[in-house]
Amino acid sequence: MTGSPLSIWGFSTPEMDETFAADSIVGAILRFEAALALSLGDAGIAPVEEARAVAEACEVKVGDAEGLLATTWETGTPILAIVELVQARLVSDEERRWVHYASTTQDAIDTAFALLSKEALGLLESGLFAVAGTMRSLAEEHRDQPQMGRTFLQNALPTTFGLRVASWLDPVLTHLERLRQTREELALQFGGPVGNLATLGDDGSLVAVALARRLDLVAPDVPWHTDRTRVRDVVNGVDDAVASLAKIAADVALLAQSGIGEVTTRAGGSSSIPHKKNPIDAVRALAAVDVCHGAAAIVRGGRPHELDRSLGSWQAEWAAIPLLFSAASAVIEATRAFLDSLEVNASAMDWRAGETPSPPSTAMVDTVLARYERVVGR
Repeated sequence: MTGSPLSIWGFSTPEMDETFAADSIVGAILRFEAALALSLGDAGIAPVEEARAVAEACEVKVGDAEGLLATTWETGTPILAIVELVQARLVSDEERRWVHYASTTQDAIDTAFALLSKEALGLLESGLFAVAGTMRSLAEEHRDQPQMGRTFLQNALPTTFGLRVASWLDPVLTHLERLRQTREELALQFGGPVGNLATLGDDGSLVAVALARRLDLVAPDVPWHTDRTRVRDVVNGVDDAVASLAKIAADVALLAQSGIGEVTTRAGGSSSIPHKKNPIDAVRALAAVDVCHGAAAIVRGGRPHELDRSLGSWQAEWAAIPLLFSAASAVIEATRAFLDSLEVNASAMDWRAGETPSPPSTAMVDTVLARYERVVGR
């Protein structure tokens, strides 16, 4: 079985690799081009039969998607090669004129990334649902299990392991709701060469609404090609979600360490110290979180997009966004792995909590579990 360099080293998953593979990126661009032609027909700008011919030409599988994308730094845009490919499949100049009509490279690529982000967010949501379900079961099972609370890594006062898990679960539910909303708010980018849809005149808004409807995206009031707020919202939502999972991974690794041993998880080996039981899934999660943070920083720290087209910051997103989603998928997969294998050492927790009664925490646990039912359901 083969995979990307990222997934081979555990910084992606096969499903996310496929989402951002060259075939998928070119496919998303062609979805935009097909929907654009049909929307021109919807608005009465292009003859319906010619618009359908363009859409059908966009549906034919591309033989060398990587080769098409590789033309980016030869011609300045991969869209030239894609447009030429589609036009070559058409029989008349009347049909060819509607390929990429009134559009520009950034419309096609930004909208393609919105479509890919919708799919990627769905994968992350599915993984977080599974993580939340496991934590729900752990919180319910161990709601009254005494455990020593620790501040500054020192023993402090007793709490319960159920409340600790519930405190992990609550922000994950927040991120699930946020990512779901972000997915629903992904928007079409359609502005033409300088963002004013001048080629379409008074019909620009009409075509944009039709295009957004066909792609199941939000139709924005104005093109957003140089305002990256929408992109940063996606990036921030994903990055914040994995930050909460990093907290869980770090806590589990600390509780599993030698001398504490209040939980155990699937152990990795050591090449030189055979008796070690490394919490390898938590290690993978934390490493992938660092990669995700780095990818997010590329977008958050990018220069403002100059005038009506960016001088590099936009292009950097093409690398950063797939990396962000890939690393996030690895974080979630690793988190699922260590939670699914997690075993609680109740006697170790009881011994360290001592004779001091644990404060009642059942009500707080129940509050989080009730929220789980509202957000996720049984």
